[in-house]
Amino acid sequence: MRNKTIIITMVLVLTLGIVLTACGSKTKTEATQPPAVKATAAPATGGSDGQALLNDRCTKCHGLERVTSAHKSADQWTQAVSKMVQNGAKLSADEQKVLVDYLTKTYGP
Repeated sequence: MRNKTIIITMVLVLTLGIVLTACGSKTKTEATQPPAVKATAAPATGGSDGQALLNDRCTKCHGLERVTSAHKSADQWTQAVSKMVQNGAKLSADEQKVLVDYLTKTYGP
């Protein structure tokens, strides 16, 4: 009788441990995914085309905080936008100019 009680207790403790571990652990997918990015709209500063490009094209790959926290010169924004185009951002030469102008006015030094 005593052995039966010990076995039942051990089974219950193991089951409880498994349940608690399963509830508290992240799945493999959750552990490897980056945190969700808040996609808020860029502020309007009279450059609605640049704002639209920023909201439409740039936020496909990263959040606006990456842009809003940077305070770059026109040359630095030009380099950053060129790099993004090399990485796959879909922007024509004219769109790049509009975007750089907007970024410089809105997030310049």
